[in-house]
Amino acid sequence: MHSSTRFLILLAITSLLSLACSAGKLNVVGSERIIEKSGDKPGWVTKIPRENDEYYFFRGFKTSSLSLEDGLTDARLNAIRQVLEMIQSQGLVDYKKARVETGLAETREDIGSVTEDGLKILSKTVASGVKELESYTEKVERFTPQGVRYYYNVYTLVRYPKSEFEKAVALAASRQNAELRGQNNEQAQEVLDELDKGLPTY
Repeated sequence: MHSSTRFLILLAITSLLSLACSAGKLNVVGSERIIEKSGDKPGWVTKIPRENDEYYFFRGFKTSSLSLEDGLTDARLNAIRQVLEMIQSQGLVDYKKARVETGLAETREDIGSVTEDGLKILSKTVASGVKELESYTEKVERFTPQGVRYYYNVYTLVRYPKSEFEKAVALAASRQNAELRGQNNEQAQEVLDELDKGLPTY
């Protein structure tokens, strides 16, 4: 056999072995690869933009979603949940500050959660204020014991107006205020009256 022919045969065998090894690694249960993307991966996926004078920014996400539609919905809900957590956190800070200013003991556990409870009803208000700016999606091929499965990783960038944030905190205090009047919880009412001072009316 001519030397050049032997070389071509060896080269072909080496290429086939290389492909077989690569395929073997890829087909290992648990391995996965991205087979489709909505575009270049934007920077906000890993680094959320800083707030500006008008807006807060949040990155919602959902990984391993069974469908693209569900992934987009869940990513938005994840962003809304982050906004609510921020409002809740600030509301509790304001509540504790007002509690100290009204002279109520810091250890009064019976009134410690009134602002937190009031903020739980704000999800619809927050959802209406959240605006989606951009989404990025990936389709993932994963090898499982049951065979090849396809999933979606979804990321969405949203903004939330600072004016809406102030409105949400005020609304939480106002609604909880009305509820506590009905319960005649005088000590908690004192705190919420203090919170109401200086808050804008909507």
